[in-house]
Amino acid sequence: MDMGWRYLTAEDKRNILRGIRDGKAYGGPYHVEIYPADRCNIDCFFCSTAAIRGTDELPLDRMLALIDEMKAAGTRAIRFAGGGEPMFHRKFKEILRRIVEAKIPIENITTNAVLLDEEVAELLTQCCDMVTVSLNTADAESYASMMQTPARNFERVLKNVRNLARIRKNRRPIIDVQFLVWRDNYKTIPRMYALARELGADTILFNGLSYLPPEKLMSESQIAEMLALYEEVVRVDEFRVIRNISSFERDITPEITAMIERLSAERRTRGTIRRAIDFVRRSDFTLAEKLRHRARLREDVHLADEARKIDDACVIGWYSMVVRSTGEVAPCCILQAKSSGNIFRQPLAEVWQSEAYDAFRGELTAIIRGGEEWRPEGSEQVVDANCGKRGTFLCPMRSFYYLRDAEFIREIGALFDAMRDGARPSRPQSAGVSPGDQLR
Repeated sequence: MDMGWRYLTAEDKRNILRGIRDGKAYGGPYHVEIYPADRCNIDCFFCSTAAIRGTDELPLDRMLALIDEMKAAGTRAIRFAGGGEPMFHRKFKEILRRIVEAKIPIENITTNAVLLDEEVAELLTQCCDMVTVSLNTADAESYASMMQTPARNFERVLKNVRNLARIRKNRRPIIDVQFLVWRDNYKTIPRMYALARELGADTILFNGLSYLPPEKLMSESQIAEMLALYEEVVRVDEFRVIRNISSFERDITPEITAMIERLSAERRTRGTIRRAIDFVRRSDFTLAEKLRHRARLREDVHLADEARKIDDACVIGWYSMVVRSTGEVAPCCILQAKSSGNIFRQPLAEVWQSEAYDAFRGELTAIIRGGEEWRPEGSEQVVDANCGKRGTFLCPMRSFYYLRDAEFIREIGALFDAMRDGARPSRPQSAGVSPGDQLR
């Protein structure tokens, strides 16, 4: 997932760099994340937005006008998330039809897929790059418990995902299945993997739950058992379909790093000829899938080397914005409670070019210039302490969307250096080992 970065033109990128240098926006927003509805059709006990969620949805007329405004502003891609469930908007199909007409790609929609019926699936094949399905677990019983919904919805979701996999053309949209692994379902990790493969998933994300009460946290022995199960599936998958393994209960990066190194060493002991034979004989992936995997691993190594050369400060204020169902505009999903305008009071372009948004960009500029020395100045700021962290993965929005663009990485690294008055910043070391660093 690159938040639509692939759709940017060379001029768009030059405008972003010039805007970062000057502290203003010369184009965009190039990407808009929209929460069509605050309402949800299920009631997950772990929902991170329940406390700020209401019953709103963007009225259809404002939503259609917003699509026109994005088209006029040069928005290159849209993301639908929430908030609530995007497909729970009463007029979601009408919204999709207008997007198809406007020819603005949906780079990702995150959904529980309960309402991903045949008509919605057909529309998504015309305009959407990736559908992230929050399946979360591997059986109807735990699904009903986690999602606090009738167990029959589990089979309904499986049916909907299978249908989407059947009707799509040229792997569009990519089907991305997310599992949320915690104390009550971690023993089914192999089943999760098998189920996602059976559904036709192109990518699999294994994440965890956050802000759990102490009585629901995993013990160290359970975490060890969970890691052994992850190793079991990674040994088979070798990060072909699995794209992420993480936990919010505690940092498991050292263990995952050690696991990758261990499996890599194990693989090397088989020798070049044996690995080549295994590559040819392996039948659970097509030859095209195997070749794409090898090419991606080589590219990942190159891009990881490039990314290590820069201090990847946040530049989201020159690229993307979030529009909530209330009309409030926020800088990103992490800071969604911070408002920089409202599309019921101003057109989208005016919000993007407003003094409030320029003030936010000024805060990001201060972070870039301050480097390791930057500290937040007060609660009145839009940014918070995590926006200035270095060498960590605390904020997933910081830079991941452009880190597959080697030329831009080099250009923005040079710009960051120049903005710090020529003082070379200390280069952050890798916070972990990329799968491509070892499994090649």
